[in-house]
Amino acid sequence: MRGELKLFEQKPDFTLPWKCTFKAIAEGGQGFAFAIDGAGAHLRATGQMDLVTGEGSWKINEAQVEASAWFAAVASRLSPALAGLVAEGNLTVTGEGTLRQGQAVGRIKIVWRDGALRQAVQGWALEGIGLQGEFALDSAAARVESVGPFELTVKTVTTSRFGARNVLMNGRLNERRGLSVLGAQVEIAGGQMTVDPCEVPLSPLVVDANLRISQVGLQDIVLLVPTAGLSDARGRIDGVVRVKWNETLGVQLGVGSLTVRDDEPAIVRLTPSAGLLTRNVPEHFDLLPAWLGPLARWMRPANPAYANMKAIELGEADLRVKALDVQLTPEGDERGRSAVVRLVAQPAQPDSAVKEVVFDVNVAGPVNAVLKLGLDQGFTLGTR
Repeated sequence: MRGELKLFEQKPDFTLPWKCTFKAIAEGGQGFAFAIDGAGAHLRATGQMDLVTGEGSWKINEAQVEASAWFAAVASRLSPALAGLVAEGNLTVTGEGTLRQGQAVGRIKIVWRDGALRQAVQGWALEGIGLQGEFALDSAAARVESVGPFELTVKTVTTSRFGARNVLMNGRLNERRGLSVLGAQVEIAGGQMTVDPCEVPLSPLVVDANLRISQVGLQDIVLLVPTAGLSDARGRIDGVVRVKWNETLGVQLGVGSLTVRDDEPAIVRLTPSAGLLTRNVPEHFDLLPAWLGPLARWMRPANPAYANMKAIELGEADLRVKALDVQLTPEGDERGRSAVVRLVAQPAQPDSAVKEVVFDVNVAGPVNAVLKLGLDQGFTLGTR
């Protein structure tokens, strides 16, 4: 017997040509060999079945699936957000089980090696993807769920703003057609981020997870926040942040806190902004009234802090960070603030007349504004 299996009624069409041969076996049963070749798939399966009861067994002897062909066929049907996403690599499928009234029940094992996902328009790519997991299959109930934890690894993550490597996630595909994340981690900016166990619905895809940050480079965080008012930063930060994502709103930050580590120096330099610190600070002190003419001009000592403050605001002076704390409260704290940022620093120049600068920034509104935080927003400044 030969035929074609049309997986989707709507275009783009995805058709699998198949062939099945039969051979009589003892006690009136039928042995069969099933094969698919085409549309990015190669399958060889065998089994036997009682033609009266529909009972029997099946086994996938070998199966290779081209990720590029299958992903292109199903991506647009899963979510518009996957449009333009390209997959690479081959998936190997093995499995066996029983037939109950002609319906397959059993287990399959899926292995994806040397895979990749690329989105050229958005400028990101996942390289060196590996996936290995075993799943229970019940075609009568249209159910697939994990037998045990599967493992997903990614060697490198590349975007236009940052890079990461050594992604590792363990999870289960649960009976609710969702994903139970048992744990995940990634190396980024010289540090590590880990995800606490969480549940991720797949249809529609919604992420709500607790993200733990350890020893992440401050300089890489600044690159992610081009409006942060810092042209350069060195040091490392720790923290815990709730991260949410859905297709409609994108990434949203939840409750969390970030702090700079004190086991290594942290240095920042401001993006040049003339007048940021000196706008209301005199360059000279007028000790005598102006009507005294030359005498008044002669008795105008220079403000010893002015030159240092000017160097700071123009991004010409390094600031040694003494404390950097970020508190995120998206629903608002007791004063209605969705985020509070406090930076305490001192000029790295040892003979600076400015001994300390303090920036206190209060954000009222969407907490994502913290990601676009610039020093032109409201703050209070103290110098000592």
